[in-house]
Amino acid sequence: MRKRTYTLALLVAMAALFLAVAACGNGSDSEVKEFHLTGVEWKGTTSADSLAPPEVDPTALSAGYRFKQIGFDSENPQNWQVASYVWTPGSMVVNQGDLVKLSAFIVNGDHHASRLIAPDGSVLQTLEMERGREYKLSFVATQPGTYRLLCDTHGPSMTANILSL
Repeated sequence: MRKRTYTLALLVAMAALFLAVAACGNGSDSEVKEFHLTGVEWKGTTSADSLAPPEVDPTALSAGYRFKQIGFDSENPQNWQVASYVWTPGSMVVNQGDLVKLSAFIVNGDHHASRLIAPDGSVLQTLEMERGREYKLSFVATQPGTYRLLCDTHGPSMTANILSL
């Protein structure tokens, strides 16, 4: 009796899984996916009185990191500051075959030399982006894997990943 119950439970679970996959589609029904990204610089300032500056200069870790050492602020000479350039959102998910439309607005950083890179490493588009402007990109996610919008000026921290399933 117990074996029959397990078999029946397994069949019910398999049927539920089949219906869930069928409801999600098999990737053949492509959609238009639109995302709005913002290019920003996050900043944080503190005083050496409460926290010592980092031992390793953050600019040595990524071109997207900035560091102002103690003394940059004449009104508060013990202050130091770090910053990081990022795309927000930094991760998106699409289905293979979807038309992906990106709208990118630059808030911080005067210039962003950027590339849209396919999972196979090919460059789909290059852009020279500037502060206060919106840029539109679109592509069909023909490959499974991760597409990347990479700012070469501030990479690798300023990378947005678009996962194609």
